[in-house]
Amino acid sequence: MEDYVLIANPISGKGKAKTVAEQVQSTLKAEKQIGELKLTTGTGDAKRFAKQAVSTGIKRVIVCGGDGTLHEVVNGIVGISDVTLGIVPCGRGNDLATAIGIPKKTHNAIQILLAGNTKDIDLGVVYSEKGSKHYFTTITTCGYDTEVSKRAASRETPFSGTASYLYAAIATLSDFRCPHARIEGDFGIYEDKILLAATGNTKSYGGGFKIVPSAQMDDGIFDVCIIHALPAFTILRLMVTLFWGGHVSHPAVEIHQTRKLTIQTDPPVMLYADGEPMCETPASIEIVKNGLKVLVPR
Repeated sequence: MEDYVLIANPISGKGKAKTVAEQVQSTLKAEKQIGELKLTTGTGDAKRFAKQAVSTGIKRVIVCGGDGTLHEVVNGIVGISDVTLGIVPCGRGNDLATAIGIPKKTHNAIQILLAGNTKDIDLGVVYSEKGSKHYFTTITTCGYDTEVSKRAASRETPFSGTASYLYAAIATLSDFRCPHARIEGDFGIYEDKILLAATGNTKSYGGGFKIVPSAQMDDGIFDVCIIHALPAFTILRLMVTLFWGGHVSHPAVEIHQTRKLTIQTDPPVMLYADGEPMCETPASIEIVKNGLKVLVPR
């Protein structure tokens, strides 16, 4: 039986992921490990490859790519016992890898794959009113930042990484309108207009914006950031402080903790998780304690 499957999105990191995946494959073969490299060609491939692999008994799934590719793979392996996820980061956003402590240098990331140290981390799951279910590893959010994510992922953004999100944040200001929201969790009920509402299993999204800087991915609890409706100039000033989490002291920002959350908005808005579109509100979000086993540094 094969020891692993290696899944790569060849266009991640401006085409870097294919080269990185080939390097990983070569190193693993030199270590007498047996596995197949599978390159995605479209949406859904990574999930399908991962699901097929674990259905045959493969217990290690390695991903070369960013948070979007990881999101698909996680949704392909979740619920299968004793499957371990390995990560070699090389995407536009690598927030899960950062949270786990996976270095960006390929050689160092490969050493973590070879060492075999594991850790159980939490997952989140988003349920839509229409019955869909999506698991996520980092942060799910709605409002201004979902529109920013959408624009950052589009071809109109001439940058990559954090710069793409900064560009999109400025470009989105002119046409964004704050929705009215009703958000309920263990902390109670919030009901008013929002700039955004982010529910975090990890601290950051968008390539390093620390939207919930106290979040821990193994404590069984979400950290929730609700930002009230604000004028455009104030939004830009607040966005800068997200780099170090300084926004949490702003009077328009609320930070809460909860194990589950429901959100309704008027008008309905799209929820994004791991930078990927999930569903429109209304929706509910729940924590899955120790839902994923990952390879980690010592």
